[in-house]
Amino acid sequence: MLVEIDQTAALFALIFIAGDDGIDLQSLSQVTGFDHSAISDLLDDLDQKLAKDKTNPLKLLKNDATYRLITKSDFAALLGRYYQSPIANTLSKASLETLTIIAYKQPVTRVEVDKIRGVNSSGAISRLLSRDLIHGVGRKDEIGRPVIYETTNFFLDYFGLKTITELPKLPDPNTLKNVASTDQTDLFQRPKKNENEN
Repeated sequence: MLVEIDQTAALFALIFIAGDDGIDLQSLSQVTGFDHSAISDLLDDLDQKLAKDKTNPLKLLKNDATYRLITKSDFAALLGRYYQSPIANTLSKASLETLTIIAYKQPVTRVEVDKIRGVNSSGAISRLLSRDLIHGVGRKDEIGRPVIYETTNFFLDYFGLKTITELPKLPDPNTLKNVASTDQTDLFQRPKKNENEN
């Protein structure tokens, strides 16, 4: 039995977990059981509250009845410094897992990545996008029209590859679940000659 929760908080949680792909009005209604007009009213109120709250860095973005959360433009310079700093220079385990899956399974959506990893990959995908290692190449023709991701030319340059076919063979070509984090590190080890590059 589900614990009764605030309706606005429920919508906020769903939009947050949907990540960069966002979630449309129809999907929000299907999951929550709320009618479309109620959802629109609740999200209009949420949008105003987020905009007014100076301690909150997020804003609600609506495009074609699809909702997503993004950071407010006030934080652009701060986040830019973070992504250019040594703190963000190495790939985390989550980013590495996500990048491995996208590289070998591309074209692929976030939901497909999530199914393989078993956890939400929105944050990792955002970091990979910001570093130009992956990019969106369109939207899948299904409910919610999720973004389809592929690796970039910069990904090839970064890892010293000429084409994606030069990726090392996986131990098990039918699944990425058997690839341990140490194997992923080996797969995406930059050539030593490039280690000092920015």
